[in-house]
Amino acid sequence: MSKNLAYGLGIVLVALLLYISLFTQTQNPYEGTSLSKGSSAPDFTLKTLEGKEIRLSSLKGKVVLINFWATWCPPCREEMPLFERVYKKYRDKGFEILAISTDSSQEQVRKFIRDFKVSFPVLMDDGNVSNLYMIQGLPTSFLLDREGKIVKVKLGKYTEVERDLKELL
Repeated sequence: MSKNLAYGLGIVLVALLLYISLFTQTQNPYEGTSLSKGSSAPDFTLKTLEGKEIRLSSLKGKVVLINFWATWCPPCREEMPLFERVYKKYRDKGFEILAISTDSSQEQVRKFIRDFKVSFPVLMDDGNVSNLYMIQGLPTSFLLDREGKIVKVKLGKYTEVERDLKELL
């Protein structure tokens, strides 16, 4: 085999491997993990800004949106008013939101909650729950059915939450 042919085959092989790695990766990094669709959401207990403990498993029987966010995150700030509207519309039908802040300052979170008039529970994470849910970027949301099973994982702004919620309620 000539050097040119071997070189050409090497280039084709590298290009093929690059194509396979780029275009066959799943859109959801949680696929095949304990956090993939159909899996039970890991249980946790966190405190609200008021100091009340909320345990995820205590919400069985409700459809739950777990949203990891931070005050400094522009897409997080954009989706909060939508979440508030959806929460007010569906909370009496068995819908709950747990907004898990990854901020270190409770004061920043309190100001954000006041400014955005958030009425659903806002929980403070010390990093343990973010690690448990393998959070790689913000915002990240998990929609759970009434049995606590993961129905959807959304990386980035979750604009279609109401549509997905209607299917579960």
